Amino acid sequence: MRSPIFFLLAGVLLFSSCPDNPEETPNPLIRSGIPEDFMGMVHAGSRYDKAAEEYALLDDLGVRWMLTDFSWSSIQPGKDTWNLDAFKVYADRGKAQGKKILAILDYDVGWIHDGTHSDDPYNDKAGHGYISESEIPLFCAYVEKTVAHYKDRVDAWCIWNEPNLTRFWTGTREEFFALTKAAAAAIRRADPDAFIIGGALNTLAGKEWVQGLFRSGAMEQADAVAFHPYMPSPGPTVNVFNNFKALVSEYGFGDKIWVTEVGYPTHGSYGTEVDEDKMPETVLLTLTLLTAAGADRILWYELFDHGDAADKSDSENWFGLINRDNFEKRKGAFAYRLFARNIPGTDCKIPERQGLPDSLRAYYFESPGGRCTLIVWNETVVIPRQVEVYLPGSDQRVYDIATGESTPMGKTGRYTLKTADGVNHYIRFFTWEKNGTSEEPRISSW
Repeated sequence: MRSPIFFLLAGVLLFSSCPDNPEETPNPLIRSGIPEDFMGMVHAGSRYDKAAEEYALLDDLGVRWMLTDFSWSSIQPGKDTWNLDAFKVYADRGKAQGKKILAILDYDVGWIHDGTHSDDPYNDKAGHGYISESEIPLFCAYVEKTVAHYKDRVDAWCIWNEPNLTRFWTGTREEFFALTKAAAAAIRRADPDAFIIGGALNTLAGKEWVQGLFRSGAMEQADAVAFHPYMPSPGPTVNVFNNFKALVSEYGFGDKIWVTEVGYPTHGSYGTEVDEDKMPETVLLTLTLLTAAGADRILWYELFDHGDAADKSDSENWFGLINRDNFEKRKGAFAYRLFARNIPGTDCKIPERQGLPDSLRAYYFESPGGRCTLIVWNETVVIPRQVEVYLPGSDQRVYDIATGESTPMGKTGRYTLKTADGVNHYIRFFTWEKNGTSEEPRISSW
């Protein structure tokens, strides 16, 4: 679902402006009410052979949403052949385990084409990923039957995946907008209360895609828009998110952006690879920055890698946070777990900072019950920063984001934040209980 780095660099040109510095105003509340079900995972819940083990892992990681394709070819493999129960086990088990399901309605089927088609969206044969105007009613019949069948088990529906890539859509933009508008109406017919997500655009979707989606009326019945901000590192990732946000804000969707894919491979040739040792910082920074920027939900791409024997030249095999063979956590999984278990259900603020340069970044998260988290890092590549952190209340702890292990600390601790290393930064993660005090955390130099 990603594209090579030369496409990503094009995305940098399309989304070239930088986000506003959130630290210009002292101690601002920059985001309130981060949802309890904020965090999700792509391609989760699919290990039927090890279901109990997988769901225990999802619970441990703090995953609330699972995303998968309810593809047309699985639901209706032939013109007169319906297999509506194709995802019954997946949906029933997910709901029984307390997970929310985001299902993608996507792709075409060979029987509507002339035989040159492949149902596999990763296959480059001619004819894949295209539904003509005359074929839209056929797609909508699949949509309507699927939504009606699963409406009590699926919590949100997304229409298509990354249509701005010819890998997934080979028609025109206008044809896709027509498909989206018709599919959204079909969803509403099947379930008037359905939650509908449009778009699922990735980094390369320029203004013509974003504006066309809204100006065409395709999003009139949608509740949110999906975006996949794939970039080589956290800073550019949040930059393209902020620029996408600026575009959709014109249509009232600035606070309705679901990041339904974001991630980094540890091997391959996409140009966005991150060394395994640097994944904890990369994961934590990406989640922190996207949350502060206002993402409505975040679903990480993806749960499992393709196993130790997978081809290391193919980036698609190496996005997973969990080893597929033995279910062991890769290093980035510990950072995801820390974030997912502490940040949902909080408000996001900028803590008090005394005499600190802009290169020292910090975000403070507080729940209504007084559970607090502070995330601090150094962005400069030149000078390490020595900081003193004051955390009011009790049970102050500092974490190793690469292992998830914590160490108790007092109300005040002194730390050296190392310089940025390439695209990574030295980052500290703290938690504590406020215990009714009105004091705020403070960070200063020492």
